Amino acid sequence: MESSCHEDEMEEEEQWTAVLPRIKCSPKSAPALRTKENKSNCQLPHRISEEVMQGIEMFEQGQYSQAVDRFTEAIHCDPKDHRFYGNRSYCYWCLEQYSSALADAQKSIQLAPNWPKGYFRKGSALMGLKRYSEAEKAMEQVLKLDQDCKEASSKLLTSRVLQLMELGFEERQSKVLLEKFTTVQAVIAASEAQGKRKLKCRSLWVGNITFEVTEKDLVDLFKTFGEIESIKVLYERYCAFINFKNANMAAKALVKLQGVELGNSKLVMRYPDRWMQQTLPSTERTSAAGTQQSSAVPGFRRRAPVNGDECYYWRTTGCFYGDKCRFKHIPEQYGRDKKLCQP
Repeated sequence: MESSCHEDEMEEEEQWTAVLPRIKCSPKSAPALRTKENKSNCQLPHRISEEVMQGIEMFEQGQYSQAVDRFTEAIHCDPKDHRFYGNRSYCYWCLEQYSSALADAQKSIQLAPNWPKGYFRKGSALMGLKRYSEAEKAMEQVLKLDQDCKEASSKLLTSRVLQLMELGFEERQSKVLLEKFTTVQAVIAASEAQGKRKLKCRSLWVGNITFEVTEKDLVDLFKTFGEIESIKVLYERYCAFINFKNANMAAKALVKLQGVELGNSKLVMRYPDRWMQQTLPSTERTSAAGTQQSSAVPGFRRRAPVNGDECYYWRTTGCFYGDKCRFKHIPEQYGRDKKLCQP
């Protein structure tokens, strides 16, 4: 059903078959004179159908690059069919070519502004690019068009959790706070109102620092956001601490430089663990015995791989390291182990 977004990303047979063009060369519209040009035009719908069928088969076999080629041919035959762009966007997403996936998703939206899957593809691509606040808006649009789309609800929650994690919240704590306050903005506002999170930290923890990155490289990158008082690089821990003159400078750098490439690695940033433990709001839950327990606020820890060599975060909320991660990112396993926040 084209208008709905019942889209578990592993159930592709139903989803992809639904977008096949049911086009036939109608005898009523056929020209009286069968010229060479007219004959070619009459065969065009059949060619499109063949390209799409081949694209589906290749996708199901995991041949995503070849599937891209087939949907590209279909687009050349009919550049106004939004479904072909949506299909090719998904192929690019499986290849982790998120910029191309985003471009195709935006094209499908341009052609069909009320098609939920177009916004779902856009949101998925934005999450791959780690543009989580934009992904959140895309998933919200999906739900405006199809409020029953469970996959969009799931990714909407994930995009919000990842935004809070970028600010230094621990994953479990992020889910508890979102369960209570719903949006990222509401979580931050509530924390500030309680006086427990004033965002007055002048320091940033920067991860993914390799030996290729020098102190001068860090100074040149971060000084555009304000005066730097000191920098401490800990190569043995693959991280560095940047201390700005004031908190506003640190806050801007945190937002603008998250995921920026430096020394062939994508930087990961948050406020230092010690500051986070002192300032983040505690989350309390009532146990079965009726006693209240405060959750700890540990720093972001790298979890052990799953199934031997699969990335834990790829299978849950998304991996900050992208294609630089030393563990496997299997496209069809993305988000497989993600647990929704229970009401």
